[in-house]
Amino acid sequence: MIQCGDPTAEFLYKKKKNLNAALNKKSFKVFLLLKMFNFISPLIILFKLTAMRKVLMKLFYLLLLIIPGLKTIAQTPDTIAFDYKRDFKNILEKTQDKGSDLSYQKLLIRFLNRDTTLSNAETLALMIGFTEDPKYKPFEDMQAEKEIFELNDGGNIDEALVKAKTYLQTHPLSLKVLSEASFCYHSFKKKDSAVYYMDLVDKIMSAMIYSGTGKKPETPIFSLGLADGESFIPNIGMKVVNKDTDWNKNNQFMEIINASKNVDDHINYFFVIQHAKEKIDDDRVNESSDKKDKKGFKHKKDKDKDKKNKKPKPGDNTAPAATQ
Repeated sequence: MIQCGDPTAEFLYKKKKNLNAALNKKSFKVFLLLKMFNFISPLIILFKLTAMRKVLMKLFYLLLLIIPGLKTIAQTPDTIAFDYKRDFKNILEKTQDKGSDLSYQKLLIRFLNRDTTLSNAETLALMIGFTEDPKYKPFEDMQAEKEIFELNDGGNIDEALVKAKTYLQTHPLSLKVLSEASFCYHSFKKKDSAVYYMDLVDKIMSAMIYSGTGKKPETPIFSLGLADGESFIPNIGMKVVNKDTDWNKNNQFMEIINASKNVDDHINYFFVIQHAKEKIDDDRVNESSDKKDKKGFKHKKDKDKDKKNKKPKPGDNTAPAATQ
């Protein structure tokens, strides 16, 4: 079984590694459930007693995202399951093959049905497959997701939910909007819907964690959207301090986020967004070509074709060259 590192484990592993080694799978599950209950139940009581519901709900969601990281604590940190340079194109081709087990449509149905057998590797393949979807426009997507977040943050929950549901119809793998939809439903006390969308968030988060440690430029975390790393960091209980972009030695474009747990503790996380950059570049080239066509410009092939088919006008002094 291929395993990988877990960026969430750094601040959890020290407390749990000795205990995990002594527990079998069954007892660990029981232990984890008890810990979850003991940890979350005081927050539920506090939630009912305070007027700061909005803040507490967001904290509650962050805790739900941190806890699933415990499931991968026992994995070997140095093992690489996914290598972007080695695997991206190969996986992408399989997702476009309708007969493949990694077919995008097959994986999407399982994802939306919350299929418990859907692995992190398959969820990652699903995310890679979406990069070929015509609706995938990273720059425009980032703006739309920001708008939905700001609506929620400003208390416009109804409008945020309407926009989130519409957006998710064409962008079902959006980490930020899935989280915002869950928040909306929780605000309306629709527990089942809130849990549904948070389960999907957990799937995306787990796949990102699976894709790389994120601690080095050579092992970046796969980020479907341009700014998904900025949602990932708070979801593992850290704060975004600074953001930058750069290329690694494989010439892959990355977002680099400096994150912290406290004032003195800063860590750089690397997120590969090469596919998003290439998509933006391709769209700009296509848009530029379309604008020239609309203005009456012709491509070189069309110009050559016109020259070949052009006939001399009556009275034109020019004549075709004589053949010998």
